[in-house]
Amino acid sequence: MKLSSRSFPHPVVGNADDVPESEFQATLDFALDKTNVYLTATVRCSSRTLLKMIAKGTACYTLHVECSNTLFRKTFDFATETHREIIPVTQLNDWVEVNAFVRAKLALPKYAVEGAHDDYGEATFPVAPGDILAVGDGRAFRVIQDVDPLKKIGALMVVVKSPHSGDHPMEADFAEDKIRISLCEGDYKTYEQLKSVPKLTSHLTTTLVLPVLVEAIHLLADSDDPPTGKWADLLQRQLDALGLAENANALDKAQKLLDLPIKRALASANSYTPESGS
Repeated sequence: MKLSSRSFPHPVVGNADDVPESEFQATLDFALDKTNVYLTATVRCSSRTLLKMIAKGTACYTLHVECSNTLFRKTFDFATETHREIIPVTQLNDWVEVNAFVRAKLALPKYAVEGAHDDYGEATFPVAPGDILAVGDGRAFRVIQDVDPLKKIGALMVVVKSPHSGDHPMEADFAEDKIRISLCEGDYKTYEQLKSVPKLTSHLTTTLVLPVLVEAIHLLADSDDPPTGKWADLLQRQLDALGLAENANALDKAQKLLDLPIKRALASANSYTPESGS
């Protein structure tokens, strides 16, 4: 979402020479930890017209945050020169684009901004709620997460090559300390090649790990014949740490444990479509 140097139907502060007597600038900084991304915006606006509107509540500063990898897209409104937003790190991954601007909050049938270019003369313009009135340069930053579920649940299960010959369906053995996911020779060779490609991790998780984890959770809930492997104790501790209700179904539990693998797999697959520009 590149906003600068666009053609608007009304004068916009910070857009080329629309309003040469005024400026709008935004400094965008971010920090992150294992839980959140902390996004801080410091804005400077010299337009007296816009400052009066922001003070009256007819306009506001806005942050637009977009992450194509996770399909996250959200705007945050504020009225102070410095503002911080906290976004859960699970909602952002890889490149994140941030833009800051001023937008109208109310309809303005005869909008005019002080200091507009002489070419505008005495003209006024109809402005709708949400229309941009000032724009600064955006910024892209990268959120790198260790969200590889194949590593995250490495203490629970392992993917191995099946001892049986020929093509056959994936198999799961729950009798050992770790759950063993067995793939036939051809599938295992392909898995070894693909697991090192970061963009394909979510697809491998959805295909291999999710169905086996659902079955493991079902087995864990069997009070008549509970599993005894070390994986069972560890899985129970991980589920307890998530604070999931006992009545939550196995599919819900597995997806939350794997950080919503379906959502990430779809977002990753979408990056390969022609519309994404990849």
